[in-house]
Formats: sequence, structure tokens, C-alpha cells
Amino acid sequence: MSFDPPIVVENASKTYRLFSRPSHRLWQALFGRSKAYYTEFEALSDINFSLGKGEAFGIVGVNGAGKSTLLQLIAGTIQPTAGKVSSRGRIAALLELGSGFNTEFTGRENIYLNAATLGLGKREIDQKIDAIIEFSGIGSHIDQPVKTYSSGMYVRLAFSIATSVEPDILIVDEALSVGDGAFARKSFDRIMQIKESGATVLFCSHTLFHIEVFCDRALWLHKGKIQEIGKVSGVLSKYQEFLDRLTEAPATAAAHAVDVQQDHGDARPAIGNDSADGAAAAPGANGFARIKAVRVKLNDHEGDELFGDALTSTLCMEIDFLSDPHMPAPSAAVVLSSDSGRILTSNFAVPAKTTFARDAAGSGTARVTIENIPLNKGRYRVGAYLTCERNMHVYQWTDPVAHINLHHEGVEPGFFLIDASWASNPA
Repeated sequence: MSFDPPIVVENASKTYRLFSRPSHRLWQALFGRSKAYYTEFEALSDINFSLGKGEAFGIVGVNGAGKSTLLQLIAGTIQPTAGKVSSRGRIAALLELGSGFNTEFTGRENIYLNAATLGLGKREIDQKIDAIIEFSGIGSHIDQPVKTYSSGMYVRLAFSIATSVEPDILIVDEALSVGDGAFARKSFDRIMQIKESGATVLFCSHTLFHIEVFCDRALWLHKGKIQEIGKVSGVLSKYQEFLDRLTEAPATAAAHAVDVQQDHGDARPAIGNDSADGAAAAPGANGFARIKAVRVKLNDHEGDELFGDALTSTLCMEIDFLSDPHMPAPSAAVVLSSDSGRILTSNFAVPAKTTFARDAAGSGTARVTIENIPLNKGRYRVGAYLTCERNMHVYQWTDPVAHINLHHEGVEPGFFLIDASWASNPA
């Protein structure tokens, strides 16, 4: 760690004035000394922490907790009402991509405009512009007005500019990778390269899985105040307990817990035994991977509504996939959830160091087997995930791909069945 932390937040607070009517702003300016025509909303209160060079710091919290406000304070786009926020080095902030674009300008002109606001001089931009254009994949459209771009082209160009500045501090709000298909993989790799170069990274996400595998420490915010800060495992454990308590209310963990694909903006794919979506993928696309089909069996019976017994039944899932043969083989995961959607447990192939074989076109099958399922009686969802070889970028998922219904004669409540030994001590 550096003796001069790249980021120091000292007793930082941010309060906004809320006016119920537009005219109250004028009244406040004219008569504000005698009466307040507003109410105050404290978005952040007394925030303290510092980050060392090369540290990855995760920020979690439900919507409205103050996460984006904190990132904007560190990025310098807003100033604290009280306290101090200081940073050292060049900052690249992936907050609202493309917010600084002039839609009447061409893509090339916006590169010079946007990169200049990030601190690059004209000579530096001249040296980087070809690489920025190539990475964005805009091609000949680079000399067309940005207002003619699709939303995907717009975001790709903005991301290419923002990550080309070789930052000392990288701020990422919500999405670890942007765009879709091959570009999502490219953007993920770019962010990882920035982290591995020694940049300090602040990463805000509802996807707890990403926070856990990407970050060194974490901060949990709620209603603008720090609830927990420290090691990722400890913070996420307490935050997950908080989310679990919310599951009794509407719009619960499905909106805030480990819902991996939601943060990539993808709809749930309709996966069948012959998915045209997966089959249409062209081998050799840069960073491409797609689920072709998923098969779920319980005690050798295949289907999407399966029946068996707790502690004795065997679950098997096979994921057929198509991937870019020039990239590392993808990995996979199985997720078991309650019928209401609460994730109960999961298993990933990466920790087991399993590499899936592929043919020359990039096709392969991932197979996972769970023997003697330790779940209690009930109905459970089975989800299939196709991830990158580092287990961070999710190419595609389908959840649920099937349901399993388990029978058990016992009266024990809960989701899991455990072995225990009982004995009597002499009185």
C-alpha cells in the first residue's frame, strides 16, 4: 500500500435541498434569511475511509442507499456539503457513459472532446485515437454524427474513450462490462487489465458475486450511512442477512441479491433443446460464448418438472455451449434456489479447476452431478450459468431451466437436512 492513499474520504456528507414547488427556489433566494422554503435530504452522512494503491473496493446497498452519490463525490462531479474527499492521480469514471457527448458531433470529434475532459492532451489523443476506434468497433461510422448511432454503438464508443486514459483510479457504477456479445467480453478484459496494472478500483454493484470475486474490501451503505466496512466476506455476509429479511416484502432479493445477469441488462434467454439463438452464433467471434441447450435429470429422468427424494436423489445437468475457439474455454455454474427465487446454494466449475473440452468449432458440453441432494422437502429451481474462464463475466444464463420436487417423510423445517448425533448425559 502507498503511504499516500490515492483516495481519502474524511467525514464526508452530502445534503440536498428539496423544493416542493419551482417558485420556492426564487422565494428562498429572496427571503431565505427569515424562512427556509425547502426540506433537506441527507444522501450521505459522515463517511470515512481511505484506499491504497491497487486496492479494489466494492460498494453495496439497496437502491437509494447513496452509492452513486459517493462515487460522484470521489469522481469530483459533485462536492461534499461537509467533510473532505481527496484523490491522487488520473480518474476514469464509468458512471453515465456518453453523458458528455455532443450528439451533433461525429464520433471522432467526440473522442477529442470527451478525452480532453478526462485529462488527455491533443498529442495523447492523437496517439490513442486509432486504438480507441478499433476497440469500439464503430468502424466507418466514426465520422458520422453520434445522433445516428445505435445505443450499443454509443455505449461502446464511450467505454472505449473512458478506459483509454490509463487511469490511476477507476470508478465503475453497476456494470462490470458493457454492451453485448463479444464487446461485453472485451470490456470485461479491459477493466481487469486496468485493475492488474495497479489502478485503485471502486466498484458498485447489486451483484454480490462480482463484489466477492473482484474486490479486496467492501462497504455497505444504507440510507447514506456506513453499516459495515472491511473484508468482503464479512460485509457481504451481513448485507445478505439484511436482504434476506427483506424477502418478506415485495420486490425483494430478486432485485438486490445475486442476480448475475440482471446487471448486464440481458433478458432471460428461452433455452430449449435446440436453441436457435445459440446455434446462430458464428464461431470465431471475438470473445463469444452462448448456451445452446440445457438438460436436467433427476435419477436419470429428464424434464423440466422432476420428482425425487431428499438425501437420496441425484441431480445431473448438462449445458451444451458454443464459444469462440480462439478464446479460453468458458466455465459454468449450477444454482439452486427456493421456488420464490432466493438463492440457496451454487457450485462453480472454476474452483474445481475443471476445463471443458471443445471441438474445432468451439462446441462443448459442461456436466455437473450433485449426489444425495441435501435439500429438504419442497420445490426448487435449477439454474444454469455460462461464465468466462475467470468466473466473473457471465455470457448467458437461464434460471430456472427446471424445477425439482423433493419428498421427505420427516417433520424438520428449513431448506437443508443435516446429520446430527443425539445422546443423553447422566442426570
